Amino acid sequence: MAATQTTESWDAAWTLTGRAKRKRLTDNISDSYPTLSEFRKGKMVETETGGKEIQEDLMYALNSWGWFDGYDPLNTDAVDGITAAFYQFRYGYVPTTISMTEETEARNADGAMSLLEAKMKQSMITAFDGVNAQLLSAAVVGGKSMLGLQDIVSTTAGATVGGINSTNETWWDNTRVAYSTNYSTDKFGVKSTVYTDMYNGILAMRDLWNAVSEGNDTPDLAITDFNVYGAYEAIFESTGFMRLTPKDTNGVDGTRPMFRGMKIIPDRDAPYAAADGRIYMLQTKYLKLKIQEGKNFAKTPYREPANQLAKVAFVVLGAQLTTNHRARQGVLHAITV
Repeated sequence: MAATQTTESWDAAWTLTGRAKRKRLTDNISDSYPTLSEFRKGKMVETETGGKEIQEDLMYALNSWGWFDGYDPLNTDAVDGITAAFYQFRYGYVPTTISMTEETEARNADGAMSLLEAKMKQSMITAFDGVNAQLLSAAVVGGKSMLGLQDIVSTTAGATVGGINSTNETWWDNTRVAYSTNYSTDKFGVKSTVYTDMYNGILAMRDLWNAVSEGNDTPDLAITDFNVYGAYEAIFESTGFMRLTPKDTNGVDGTRPMFRGMKIIPDRDAPYAAADGRIYMLQTKYLKLKIQEGKNFAKTPYREPANQLAKVAFVVLGAQLTTNHRARQGVLHAITV
């Protein structure tokens, strides 16, 4: 474990015992959880009362339409076009353990955070961090983790999501735009922070936006990593731009830029590799994090094993990431910054 030396070695119990300190525990290890936070505040979390599977009913074809006159015979052929996607709940946990001696020694921490409280906060942050990372990852085939954006908004065609194979059912495939040019290069091939005509990255974002949009159905959330996000910010803070701001506010500021009214959030859990940055463009009304009732980062009671003077509790989640319209979810990938 990480330790700090004064005249003693500081373990978890001693850190929270016998020192004048403020009642707080500062997170120095997790990557925060902006994607999960956006899901929770953006009406993308739905609670289900139970069941082993989640069913999403889907319409993938229309009935027949025709014109007629007089006594023309009419087409009465039955049309299918109705099916369903099925998603299984997945379960995650984080243990919170404490021995009798740790608990006893921590009781004299006057005004400090109790060890139990600190350990539970540590477990809760761990759970949030783990789920946030999974939202931006892919489920292991045959594994126990829930789906992530890399499954639902795949960079390759042919994925099976919700039991439907998009190779055979192309209407169930997500939208993707492969992009292999430097993001900050203008369309004439000049890599510069000075605006000349239009940056290739913005043109590619336009192409993806148009591909996942239909009428009033447009993306409302984009998620990317800090490398791509930084390149996007740099365009707005480059020499060729002049930004008018209200009195007493900063001048040129590229933080939190929007794209066609769509919010863009950077997340350190978002996938990034050399020449493979990504931007996910999402229509969130078709994308839900389903959570089982009573399993929404729930804390179980503490229990003691038969042969130890210690106790353990768990933070438990039952959840699955689902979509009922993959074609309205898109990814711009293979980005170089």
